[in-house]
Amino acid sequence: MRALARKLESRDVSLEVVGRDHREEGIDDPSFLDRSIVAAIDRAARISHERAEAPTRLAELLAMPTLDREAAVLVDSRYQTYTLATYILERCAKAVFHDPPLARELARLAGAIASQTDPRTCGGMAALADLEAYAIAMEGNALRVAGELRDALVCFFEARNALERGGADPDLAARIDLLEASLRRDFRQFPAALALLDRADATFTTLHDNNQVARLEIIRALIYQEQRNLEGAVASLRKALPLAVDPWIALHIHHNLISTLVVCGSAREAAELYQQSRHLYLQYSDPLTTSRRIWMEGLIARELGEDLGMASRLLTEAVDKLTEHGYSYDAALAGLDLVAVYAKQGQAAEVLRVAQDLVQLFQVRKVDPEALAALKMVHEAAERQAVSLSLIAEAASRVRSNSFTTDAAP
Repeated sequence: MRALARKLESRDVSLEVVGRDHREEGIDDPSFLDRSIVAAIDRAARISHERAEAPTRLAELLAMPTLDREAAVLVDSRYQTYTLATYILERCAKAVFHDPPLARELARLAGAIASQTDPRTCGGMAALADLEAYAIAMEGNALRVAGELRDALVCFFEARNALERGGADPDLAARIDLLEASLRRDFRQFPAALALLDRADATFTTLHDNNQVARLEIIRALIYQEQRNLEGAVASLRKALPLAVDPWIALHIHHNLISTLVVCGSAREAAELYQQSRHLYLQYSDPLTTSRRIWMEGLIARELGEDLGMASRLLTEAVDKLTEHGYSYDAALAGLDLVAVYAKQGQAAEVLRVAQDLVQLFQVRKVDPEALAALKMVHEAAERQAVSLSLIAEAASRVRSNSFTTDAAP
């Protein structure tokens, strides 16, 4: 984390490493600065070694039964480092996109490690309190993505309490703001979410962290979409486009902008942007990214109207893959796009079949009742052969507004 690097350059860290006797000598001692520099270099070397060992240490911990893992963190100094905790949280940020339960476990493990780390090795108690707060917030984010919003809210209250004991690292505080903004969005508390984004934006801009600014613009765009402010959503995503250095974040920006442009009726621009960003999709082979790539290809084919048969094949493949891997909300949205293809083709039987499959999917998965109600609305219209594109768009909006997204991947 950036805080640790800053502290390595600070005199306070050097004083902690040199020890009490040297602090008492003060900078009037001619050899004090030399010893401080040596201590800082030694610490940098130690952190570099810990960083190299972190993947092995995490693998060791995850291979242990839960009770043994907890005991190891309590008694073994190899598992009591700030560096290992930050590495685990980096892994957590990636895992939440594919495996929220694993992400939660990683966040809890990082928090346990932070509670056992010697404050003299990482900048003091405040630095550890910040790290603990971030770990709790990451656990809350994993709960949010899993749809457990009330439990997620409790985690964020706990994270704020921990942060009051910290305050040493504005970067971590801003990251917590960013995560909580997504939760407030899911609660449809849009003013609170936007206020958190504004505060995080000010911090990340000061720190020149363009990747994080890009991430928050993705969340801002999602909020604008739910407020039916598509112009604002497109503007936020366009702002984010040149900022993302991380290809993973860049992929999310492109994906969201492509889908928003389609909704806005700018299919040609969406198709051009897709061709420019196809290489980003192909960098990742996980089921969700692969499905979303196929989904976008089908959606663009539908909107361009050049080959509705190809559009239906692509969208069917996307729906099947998303359903197979448990991405119910994405499957529902892609399924509604498929319904629109069949409606354009006048295939009433296929409209009814897909609508019925989507309702059954949500009934089996026991997901949000409001999203299920939106799908039932389409199914009932299909039974009357009265499905319209405006009805499909309304249902998609309601499903999207009740989903728990990871579109701003941490």
